[in-house]
Amino acid sequence: MRISLQKIITPSIFTVILTYVLCLGLWFISFILNKHVYPITGYVGTFAEGFLPSQSIIAQLISFILTVLNSVLITQMNNKYAFIRTRTFMPVFIYLLISSFWLPIHGNYVATLASLFVLLAIFLTLLMYKDTRGVEQAFLSFFFLALSSFLVHEFAFLILVFWIGYALLRCLSYRTFFASVIGFITPWILLYSILTFIFNQTELFPDLKGIIYQYQLFEFVNLPTMIYIGIMFLIFSITMIGMSSNTRHDVIQARNELVFFRLMAFGLILILVLRFSNFVSYLPLIAAIYALLSAYTFTLVKNLFYSITFIVFCVVSFAYLLYQLFI
Repeated sequence: MRISLQKIITPSIFTVILTYVLCLGLWFISFILNKHVYPITGYVGTFAEGFLPSQSIIAQLISFILTVLNSVLITQMNNKYAFIRTRTFMPVFIYLLISSFWLPIHGNYVATLASLFVLLAIFLTLLMYKDTRGVEQAFLSFFFLALSSFLVHEFAFLILVFWIGYALLRCLSYRTFFASVIGFITPWILLYSILTFIFNQTELFPDLKGIIYQYQLFEFVNLPTMIYIGIMFLIFSITMIGMSSNTRHDVIQARNELVFFRLMAFGLILILVLRFSNFVSYLPLIAAIYALLSAYTFTLVKNLFYSITFIVFCVVSFAYLLYQLFI
């Protein structure tokens, strides 16, 4: 028995277009059928809900467009840096599938935009490989990271992940370190100046404190969702085992880049555990990192076991979509 994923790895133009069209269709079918409300949370979320409610058709369309932009950036990231040593549509396919099936993402244009900023920061960071003088890239990457932390404050924790990433990519120096610090604080200084001197309010300050001092472990009693999360984590762990046994064929740069992505996944898990109450805001970025890492194994390790694992991944994800819509 042989199952091939090649038509997803290297699809025709028609298949690519059909994938995006089907995702758009799923997006709006979910908009019509879904009765659960997933409001945008946080300080920015409260403002966004008052300006453009997440349950509106326009918010759904904006979040889908941002998801498409994320998928394009994921494609360009692998094409440029080749951490998956071949051109492949698999990371985009997995990302679009997850984003379409995770209904809390739909309409949450704030979280999707925040994930786009983090992906841009990652893109610029990978560009710095062995470049200890990459001051401009360090400044811009942390500038985008700061923008993401405007929208999802917990992403400020990813600063440590990026600095460790600099060390992994051999681009950490006092130049890049101080450029990153300046890049991160610049937009925050601008924001606080506008809030203080123009709007005469500083409501973001206590909210920012809450990121540091308020912790929350899992408090979730939805058993089907917890089972789904467990299966997804198991599939992710299986793909990581497949990646570990296959990276010996990669060049050193690709290995370091993959370690950086795994470190990013670990950072997101920590944020998810410590600040689970805001988990919906992390889902678009989790979907992107999940897709980038799992696609490596599904693309390069071509055997029956991983083909079946991929099918299980698709079936379980579709079943969870049905659960969200009809239960």
